[in-house]
Amino acid sequence: MRWRIALLVIALLAVSAIPANTATTPATDPGYRLMASVNQAREARGLVPLRSDPRLWSLAAERAGRLATSGALSHAAPGPLDQELDARGVRWFGYGEVIGYASGSAGIAQRTILQLWLASPDHWPLLMSARYNYLGIGFAYRSDSGVTFVSVVLTESPDRTGARAAVTGALVSDNDIRWSWSGADVPLQTHTAGLRDFTLQLRQDRGAWATIATAVTATARLTVNRVRGHWYGLRVRARDRAGNIGPWSRERRVWLP
Repeated sequence: MRWRIALLVIALLAVSAIPANTATTPATDPGYRLMASVNQAREARGLVPLRSDPRLWSLAAERAGRLATSGALSHAAPGPLDQELDARGVRWFGYGEVIGYASGSAGIAQRTILQLWLASPDHWPLLMSARYNYLGIGFAYRSDSGVTFVSVVLTESPDRTGARAAVTGALVSDNDIRWSWSGADVPLQTHTAGLRDFTLQLRQDRGAWATIATAVTATARLTVNRVRGHWYGLRVRARDRAGNIGPWSRERRVWLP
């Protein structure tokens, strides 16, 4: 089933051209700031934050670029969204898009556009959907008119976000170390796969990591007969039931005297 695509036309007075924001860090990038604002509003309503899918960010950037090139705020200008999702291998049960434009650079425009979307009875509910779980955001600046175009691509898709894990304890007893860890699958608004298991890696001092266990469902393990006078470190990563593997946890180190 396809969820509806929303078109938001934002008409603003022209201002002098401002260069596009080229920031790339999440703290300053307008796309991530817009995502953070949307997710803050979702959480205030008891909804789960929308998660990033790099393929959607790339697609949204391309679609925003086509809007800027055409100068037309129309879903027809960037092309059929469903075909582009399929071409990128994005599995979806539903999809949507919110587009808009505002005067100024991306950093300025994202604040204006967000406020106008917030006041829209047709388009804000799309961003607050209880079905979508992933998004990508793209901005494109048209220098001749000083206008920034934005595309927000949303999908209801299977879980593709890796689970998370952390080493929570390391207890030394003689020359044995009892490690403990925890993990959870990152929650999605829909289709969260759920935690499956862990992979463990151990190292001595700053040596190479060695895998000591895979497909572990327990949350504790005893490593015995360690050589004294060394540091030992453990890191862990988790896998969900869809097979998505998360990043390695921060290393937990302990000294064996």
